[in-house]
Parts: sequence; C-alpha cells; structure tokens
Amino acid sequence: MGNAKSLTRDALPGEPGPGGVIRKLASEVAAGDVRLPSLPGIAVRVQQVLEDPRAARTQVAQVIGADAALAARILRLANSAFLNPSSQQITDLKQAVTRLGHQLVRCTAVSFSLQQMELGTGEAEFRPHIRELWRKGTLVASIAYVLARETRAAKPDEALMTGLMHNIGHLYITVNAPVRASGGGAGKAWEQVAEEWHPRIASSILKHWKFPAAIVAAVADQNLVRTTGGDEGLTDVLIAAKALESCVFHRELLNDTVTAGPPFQRLGLGAVQCKDLLGAAADQIKALRAALTS
Repeated sequence: MGNAKSLTRDALPGEPGPGGVIRKLASEVAAGDVRLPSLPGIAVRVQQVLEDPRAARTQVAQVIGADAALAARILRLANSAFLNPSSQQITDLKQAVTRLGHQLVRCTAVSFSLQQMELGTGEAEFRPHIRELWRKGTLVASIAYVLARETRAAKPDEALMTGLMHNIGHLYITVNAPVRASGGGAGKAWEQVAEEWHPRIASSILKHWKFPAAIVAAVADQNLVRTTGGDEGLTDVLIAAKALESCVFHRELLNDTVTAGPPFQRLGLGAVQCKDLLGAAADQIKALRAALTS
C-alpha cells in the first residue's frame, strides 16, 4: 500500500487560533483548493475497475483479492447479519461483490484504505482522536442502515455509505489544521468551528472522489434542518443516525428531546419508536459495525 500524502501544514506566522485557522480553511474550500489526502493504490485500483462498465465480477474480485486484508473486510461485511440474513457463509469474493454491490464495495475500499494509511504526519497525541472519529463513523453508518431499511426513506446501502463518510471533514481538519487549539475556552472554540465547517469540507472531498451526488448532498447538509439539494430522505436518515449515536448502548438517554427535530418528524419516528427499533436491531448494529472496523 502506498504512502499517504502528508496533509499537515506549518502554522502561519501570527495565526490567532481557531478563528484564523477556519478562515484559512474556509478560503481554500471557497476557492476549490482543498488539499485532499491521496488514496492508496488498492483503493484507486478498486475505483478504476468499478468505473469500467465492462468489468466483470471476476475482475473486481481479482483486484480486491490482491490485498488480503481488504478481501477479508469485504467478505466479513458480506457475511454480516444485515447483509446476509440467511447466514449461508459466503467465501467467494465474486459472491461478496454481488451481495454488496459496486457502490458499497467501493466505499468499503475507500474507508478501509483511510483507516490503514497514516493521514499526514500528525502528532501521536491526535491518533486516539482519529480512531474515535472512525468509531463514531462506523456506528452512525450502522444506525443509518437500520433507519433507512425500517423507514424506507433512503436506500440502505447508500445510507451506510453516507454514515461511513459523514465525518471525513473532521478527519481532514484534525490532520490538516495549521494550528491546534487545546484546553479551556480555546478547545471549545475549536470544536465549535470544526462542527460548523466539517460538512462542507467533507462534501468537497467526496466530490473529488466521485461519490454519488445524493451522498455528497446529504453529507453537506448534515447540520441543517432543511436540505439544500439532493435526497431529503437520505439527509434525514443521516441526521437522525447522528442524533441516536449516543443512545444505541445507552437507551436511557433517548427521550422526546432527542427526536424533536424535523428529520425525525419526516421519518415518522418518535422516542418510543426509536427505542423499539434500536432494541430490536442492537445485535445487528453491533455485528455490522464490527464488520466495518475489524
């Protein structure tokens, strides 16, 4: 697997802190000059073969099989409780590609590669934060899959991909910011700035990687009450999944306040329905999340 391009930039002289940092990042985004991580070779090859309409499943399987760890991830996901309810074990990569579909295979290759490569030369102290972002991403993705399947507001596989990629802007900010605020009010200010701007940065990255327009739009609109374009159902599913992330294993936190927003109303989900849904799907969510991260 190739080395990742370094994303860490030196601090600008006299940079004032979170406000100055975000002005720099915002100007890059507005100009379309976002410095993106380079995908490792295996993800690029998977993307290329999937973009070829003439590519057979055998060719796709051969490309995936060149990386044993990625092949194991694809097989594990294809055998997860959600995607293989018959529990009939899939051991052939061609069958796994058929079960997942090209878009989910592509998304799995991208997310796997991002987890494996070092995103820049960031300090070791930030690696736990990056791991936590991935942990949350896989949990949100698993919840989004359940919500889409049960409400039929979006395609479950697209919801899974959207959840998996929704916080890649946070990853970008963490490894690419020229100034790192820490502690006290500065830390809180940094978190507020990152939360406000990470969807826009994430959508730029996903556009660069040629993700479907509906996924790009949902990621861009994840902090909004109303969508600015794309699939409203997919955006509602993502927003709801993010809100429920902390409630999956602590359902006592789930109340009417959590489900009060318009996305839950449009999905027809109240606190009671969400508790029932999460309770029924808890084991499947755990299994799907493990398949995405192991």
